[in-house]
Formats: sequence, structure tokens, C-alpha cells
Amino acid sequence: MTKFFFIFIFMFSGFVFQQRPWELAIDKEGIKVYTRKTDSVAIKEYKVTMQVKSPVDTVLKKILDIKNLKNWSYRIAESDLVKKINDSTWIFYIHNDVEWPVKDRDHVSKVQLQKRKEDYVVLLTPYNDYVKEKKDVVRLTKFKGIWTLKKLDANHTQVTQQLYGDPESNIPAFFINMMIAKAPFYTFRNMKSQLEAKAAK
Repeated sequence: MTKFFFIFIFMFSGFVFQQRPWELAIDKEGIKVYTRKTDSVAIKEYKVTMQVKSPVDTVLKKILDIKNLKNWSYRIAESDLVKKINDSTWIFYIHNDVEWPVKDRDHVSKVQLQKRKEDYVVLLTPYNDYVKEKKDVVRLTKFKGIWTLKKLDANHTQVTQQLYGDPESNIPAFFINMMIAKAPFYTFRNMKSQLEAKAAK
């Protein structure tokens, strides 16, 4: 059952209104994961950041490569492009394979790309009416997220992800909060390993 929490933490998230100081939860392998409590809900928000030896455009391409998201993001069973709206906006569908007895989760998101000088911001927001809900799969509807990619030099990028959301389950918030830093760490470690292996070729 704990694998469910890892899945929820990576993609199904949205920002809180009342901000408190970040607390460092994990700091290893060049990856830092922070969490913080909120005044509006019981589940913590998280932020994860790292520097990776890879050009910023290569990192962006990896994040937007929805077909291959399952190859580095924790327990993604299915990830598809539903529609390309324009060159900076897409509709993505993601299905998470969750261990029994917890039901699988899925979500549909609008993904919007913004370029700020040489840096990029990727925003994720719900777009739930676009794909029909599946039997025995819980549709997640309350989330937002942001990726920030900052060019450090031609071959190095600062990658940050900030996420929060509602897993829409009756699992106690304190138990989710105990696990909240682990999933983004695993995901960023996989991403870093793949990007730097590619850069080394």
C-alpha cells in the first residue's frame, strides 16, 4: 500500500495558499527534497531540486516526452499525449499502477510551457473532462504543479519541481506525510542518471 503514496507524490499536486518555511527532508546524491506544512490542508507540499550535467533543452525534452515518462517516473503504467493544442500547450494522460488493495489512480492535465530568457517553466493543471473516466480507476482532480529549468551553463541545468495535491482517498494524512519526500527523490535520481548517461556518450 505504501507504493500508492509514492505515486501520488510525483505527479498529482497543486500549490497551497498559505506558505510556511521549507524543511529539508532528503539531501543525498546531489538531490534535495523539501517539505512544508500548509494552513489550508493536512497534506504537506514538497519541492525537489538538483543540478544535472545536461543542457537545459535536453532536460525540457525529457520532461515533455510523455510517452517515455514511465521509464523514469515512479510507477507510471501508462502515459500518453491526448492532444497537442499548440507548440506550448498539451493535454497529457497518466495512469498509475497502484498495488492492491488500493485502486489505481489517473489524471488528465494541461501542460503549459513558458520560456523566460534562457530558462523554462512548465505548469500542470487539471483538465479532467477531456478523457472518460475508467472503471476501477480513481480520477485525480485537485492538483497543480510547476517545473522550473534554469540554465547554469551550456552543459548544466538546475531542475526544480514543486507539487502538492489531493490523492482523493481515506488514507490518513499523517501517513502520507511520512512518505512524501521519497517518491520525488527516486524520480529525480532516475532522471539524473538517464540524462547524465546520455551526456556522457
